[in-house]
Amino acid sequence: MNSIVNIAPVRRRLSNGLSVHIFPEADFHHTFISWSVPYGSIHDVALPGRAHFLEHMMFYNPDKQPIKSLFHAQGASTSALTRYDVTTYQMACTGDLKQSIDLFTRMLAVPYFTSGHIEQERAAIHQELSIYADQPSWKALQQLTQMMYGSNHPITMDVAGTPDSLYQISPDELNHAYNTRYATGNMSVAVAGPVEAEVIADMLERFPAMESRHASYIPTVTPHPLGKDSDKQYLEIESGMSLPLVRFGFRAEEGMQLRDQMACMIGIEALLGETSDFHTDCIESGLLHKGAEWDHYYRKEFAFANACGYSADPASLYNRVEEKCEGIQEGTLILSNLDYARMRRLSKYYTDVDSLKKRCMHISEHDVIGLDYMQIGSILLSLTEEEILCGLKKIATSARLRMVVIR
Repeated sequence: MNSIVNIAPVRRRLSNGLSVHIFPEADFHHTFISWSVPYGSIHDVALPGRAHFLEHMMFYNPDKQPIKSLFHAQGASTSALTRYDVTTYQMACTGDLKQSIDLFTRMLAVPYFTSGHIEQERAAIHQELSIYADQPSWKALQQLTQMMYGSNHPITMDVAGTPDSLYQISPDELNHAYNTRYATGNMSVAVAGPVEAEVIADMLERFPAMESRHASYIPTVTPHPLGKDSDKQYLEIESGMSLPLVRFGFRAEEGMQLRDQMACMIGIEALLGETSDFHTDCIESGLLHKGAEWDHYYRKEFAFANACGYSADPASLYNRVEEKCEGIQEGTLILSNLDYARMRRLSKYYTDVDSLKKRCMHISEHDVIGLDYMQIGSILLSLTEEEILCGLKKIATSARLRMVVIR
């Protein structure tokens, strides 16, 4: 396979500052919209959880009607999520698209924060925190990022904040965050479905231009050298598990270009992923159970790759991963499955592109951090073996390896 399917959006930078990507898809029956803001948990060091709290509060409106019921009446639905570095609002519509977009844009343009609603959401988010605290995979992720970055790095904070920080969030704090971060010049919108590009662009042009009123607030994330606050590479935590859960991975270099990111993804898949001899051997020997897929986070402020699964012998699994890393560094390990790993990554990419929801979300979320998601297909095909091995050698080292075990 040496060619790619060309699916190109109609791109516009609107007069209000919005970056818009529109995919007219006449054969689909629904329209999906993803609206991303470059504001997430790492930007709230002083008040953890504010970005997530703000996301919850954007679903209240001045006319006091339940916003989701209003969407349902138009044949639409909406949701949102907050990540480490981005907040994304989503809308799917099979009904009146014009009315639904109008409602969606008004929801984002006119925040409505009352003390009563804040108390209501505070209780809901507190419940979220309690539920996450009981999940071993979540515990392992929090501990793994601390081992990679030290406990003071914002990546180690829960996206939803802490019980203490929740009670410090007020209408003033939320207004400050909205006025600081929700500037249209920083936002990206992706739309896909049976639409006309110019009609959608005209509708989004009516969204009011918003500039940051407190530009000096925007913080920088202080880089933490590898192992600054913790030199532990392997840690076990007792939690009453019937079978130990393991989460392991590598801290990468921050600020990698998209091409370097794809090289790392293919390399790790070939070395330790489901296409690798390592994975097959570990499954057969019981060192790793099926379902341990790799997740990758490569950003300007943080970068790491990790996998989570179950193991009957975590210490031996750690040693096997370390051996593979040493083999790559010494040049004694030959990866015969690079093309298979490349095709697996390419298959995942096109599967996501075929989904209107995933395509839109990836595009808007990549766009707000300065990356073009639609370039990934051609990059995956054009990467050379030398580039992949170079990227793999940079990330897959014994010194970068960390593993957390929840027993």
